[in-house]
Amino acid sequence: MKSKLSRIISVVLVAALICATSLAVSMDTEAAPTSFSGTVSDKTTSDTLFLITSGGTMQIKIDSATDTSQGKFLLPGYKVTCSCQVGADEYWHALSITGSSKTGAASVDTSKTATVTGSVAKGTNEEMLFLSTKDGTMEIKLDPTTDVSGVKAFIMGKNLQVTCSRGSDAYMHALSVTDKGGTTAALTTADTTQTAVQTVTTQAPAYSVTGTVDKATTSSVLHLNTSGGKMEMKIDAGASASCHMLMPGTSVTAGFYRGSDEWLHTSVMVNNTSKLAAVTTLDSQQLTVSGTVTESSSESTMFLSTSGGTMQIRMDASTDFSGCPVLVKNKSVQVVCQRGADEYYHAVKITAK
Repeated sequence: MKSKLSRIISVVLVAALICATSLAVSMDTEAAPTSFSGTVSDKTTSDTLFLITSGGTMQIKIDSATDTSQGKFLLPGYKVTCSCQVGADEYWHALSITGSSKTGAASVDTSKTATVTGSVAKGTNEEMLFLSTKDGTMEIKLDPTTDVSGVKAFIMGKNLQVTCSRGSDAYMHALSVTDKGGTTAALTTADTTQTAVQTVTTQAPAYSVTGTVDKATTSSVLHLNTSGGKMEMKIDAGASASCHMLMPGTSVTAGFYRGSDEWLHTSVMVNNTSKLAAVTTLDSQQLTVSGTVTESSSESTMFLSTSGGTMQIRMDASTDFSGCPVLVKNKSVQVVCQRGADEYYHAVKITAK
């Protein structure tokens, strides 16, 4: 009897141990983090990662405790891996996010720094921050030494403050980047700057470079594609005396210097692709038209898209550009013109609208 009772107790104990072990394994499995890999969707925000995986698009919460030190770039198309757990709200929550990190280095003059604010713009990657500012879009290089501890993640439209210095490669390099909070809606590509901006005292150019005008160019900032990479220069007043039309692909030689604001400034631009049209005799009747400058325009001829169609208007040495020194694609202008002896309309005065 005693032996039988002992056997029963042993069986019960073994069963209890098996159940306890099974429960413990079940609890550990439930609590264990799960990893997901995929590409970042353009729907991603500061608090939710939309991850496109082979099984569909996941919504993963980004918390204040999420470790993004190895995956700060949550930009559309980027490949990342997330270690996640399900929270009390039934959402997946990211414990950590990891991704690729490829950065370059250059000699940087840290004796002079500038602080700029703006929002993350299209084109940003691990090596280059495209920062949309009130003066245009800046391209700021990110180095291995850049302090990004103040940024939770780089997300399109995210507002940032960047402390930077000029590098030996002529680019601005970020020394530190910090969050400014919130996001900014994407800006349109149409240029709304009315006149060229002069922020420092104009100097004689110390250097010159030849390249082609990039489509990011505005009335105040020249983006020039050169053999050494893209350069950005603020356009000083008077710089456009020999180059008024900055259409994408136009060959331009720019004389530039480094301003006290740490920007490169161009005080001289020469259009190598086309020149102003020849001056001719004009009739006495004036016509005023309004429209937007199209990409077909050159230094000698403006193709103006108006409500009645596209007009070809010659520009020559007698044209008054004081109301609009620099013309770029999609620029809205008002043109006073007169018919010339060559049967073309010639611009007498151009004013930005």
